[in-house]
Amino acid sequence: MKSHFINQSLMAGLALFSLASNPSLRADEEIFIAGGNASQNIIYDRITNILSGGITSYTISSTNTTVRSFVGTIASGPGSGLGNITIDVSLLGAVQGLQDVGVNPETLATGGTKVPTVAVSSTSPGAVAVNGGALTRVGPTLVAPYAYVIKSSRSANLAAVTNLTARQAQFLEANAGLFPSAALGGSSTSDTVYFVGRNLESAVRTEIDANINFSGTISSFITNSSGQAIQDPNATDPGQNSGTAVKALLNVLTNTIGTLAASDVGTSYTPLAYEGVPYSIANVENGTYPLWFYENYYYQTSGQNAPSANQLVIINALIGAITNSTYQATSSLFVGNYAPLSGMQWYRNQTSDGGKILSNNY
Repeated sequence: MKSHFINQSLMAGLALFSLASNPSLRADEEIFIAGGNASQNIIYDRITNILSGGITSYTISSTNTTVRSFVGTIASGPGSGLGNITIDVSLLGAVQGLQDVGVNPETLATGGTKVPTVAVSSTSPGAVAVNGGALTRVGPTLVAPYAYVIKSSRSANLAAVTNLTARQAQFLEANAGLFPSAALGGSSTSDTVYFVGRNLESAVRTEIDANINFSGTISSFITNSSGQAIQDPNATDPGQNSGTAVKALLNVLTNTIGTLAASDVGTSYTPLAYEGVPYSIANVENGTYPLWFYENYYYQTSGQNAPSANQLVIINALIGAITNSTYQATSSLFVGNYAPLSGMQWYRNQTSDGGKILSNNY
């Protein structure tokens, strides 16, 4: 798999020279971003940042709010020679984005379908059986932490549950609904602990499972028409398709533990410590809390669906806006939800999800 880290000044200079020296490149352009929704608010915010000449059209799909379309212009710098720029977004899952980029069409907010130009994902191609050799990776752009969480106003039976070991997490995911809270350090030997997980299209699921060495089908729960807990009837891919759906079930079911991206946790849910280490951005940065992975951008290296020079100008402008160190240190959307690249004291191999956290910086 081809990969590189971002040299913003070089990319900007080459892109600006290309636009200035070739008038035929000055035209309307469109890119389509598909993939994970863990960083959706960052992506929306940074799109509005790079479309500095103003946004003339903004569409949100009526069926899924992560499917959006922005139309605007870039006022200065690389991309200013382009005309109207359309940035379509479909954040239906980190895995689906990798599977579809340059290959399979997805639905646009404005109607119709289009093959995604670039995928954003905090799981790696190798973890989900995608041919990474055909893709160019740009990044990382940020670090996305994940957590096992309990509703803050939890059941009394789970009040004493503050930590999960890897083996407890494996047992929970495989056997939810079959054992009491006392098995996890809770107060009751007779109640039932339920689990609400993400589906296989989610990096939350693939990365947590990789870290705890879990394979197989999770025992995830939903509610029936009466609001009672029932096992997810999807036998091949149980689990929820968004953090919002996980939180909705945590709000209804008592004695329930779920999995979320840190950006979805907020104040209503309490992350559990993992292997005795509390969840915090500081503990992600210092290498003691391991439930995290890098977010990267991927596109086809060659072929008819590889990005054009103009599309790369837009893609690189967006990535530059996301990786801006001042933004990652100060934005209220970023701080507390993601680990900034500048703060990471350790790293892990990006082709080995759930792998060792290593001492040499990337």
